[in-house]
Amino acid sequence: MKKRMFGTRLTGLALAASLAVGALSGCGAKTEAKAPAADGVTVVKVGTGNNAAPFCYLDEDGNPVGYDLDVLKELDKRLEQYKFDIQTMDFSTLVVSIDSGSIDMLSHQLVKSEARKEKYLFPDEYYCLSPMSLCVRSDSGITSMADLAGKTMEQNPSAYEYQMMMAYNEAHPGNEVEIIGVSDQSTADSYKKVSNGQVDAALTYKATYDSVMDDLGITNLTLTDVVMCEDTYMMFAKDQAELGGGKPGDERNEGGWDARRNLEEMVRRGRCFYLLCGYGCDFSGIRMILPL
Repeated sequence: MKKRMFGTRLTGLALAASLAVGALSGCGAKTEAKAPAADGVTVVKVGTGNNAAPFCYLDEDGNPVGYDLDVLKELDKRLEQYKFDIQTMDFSTLVVSIDSGSIDMLSHQLVKSEARKEKYLFPDEYYCLSPMSLCVRSDSGITSMADLAGKTMEQNPSAYEYQMMMAYNEAHPGNEVEIIGVSDQSTADSYKKVSNGQVDAALTYKATYDSVMDDLGITNLTLTDVVMCEDTYMMFAKDQAELGGGKPGDERNEGGWDARRNLEEMVRRGRCFYLLCGYGCDFSGIRMILPL
């Protein structure tokens, strides 16, 4: 029987065998498979976030919880030949860790940007949508991205949302949003800055907004309708392409194909949608993760 590992801190990260990822996009590097342990189970170092409710965060007892954690645990349970060692850390640390080889894959509501596809591998199947709204002052008059022209917003330059906003500005010359770079700022602090007028808006999720606002007690903020929406994916280090003995894109690659097939099945049969509903996510009016 497979034993699963779920860590709660970035401690003692070591090199480990990794998940076979079949049909990954951007495959090009030739790599060698890492051998499984004597019991035939391959350990996979998995990184996820600790401050992005409701997707990946720590509960009151410091335990990792969230939709991303639930999907990882479900996928781990289905893949008997693998054992996930899940570590939670700041987003910037996740990127450093996958670049250094300390983790093999990460799950943090990531979108396939062109820059990321050059550097990392992504499965074909998304596991969630990333519908984002704007947290704004109730008296701001801001209801859409168009209303943000000439106004301010903070973003972490290492986050995909920063690239999204850069792309938005490039597509809307003369109506750009002023993006202020910040590093590892909590969602609560970003909302507080909107509330006190330091910035005009924060790009956020409805479920995150509902969760954080319950604790803040701020009464002068509101949330707009969805203004941006992207598919989100798990992300793998580029040297993981041929692990498991198969070749990238080869559906006969038992390990990689099995991982991709199970994730795809979870989405199509509504398992991911069921898990997401547990966090009160409301994606009304947009394409949702539904069984086909």
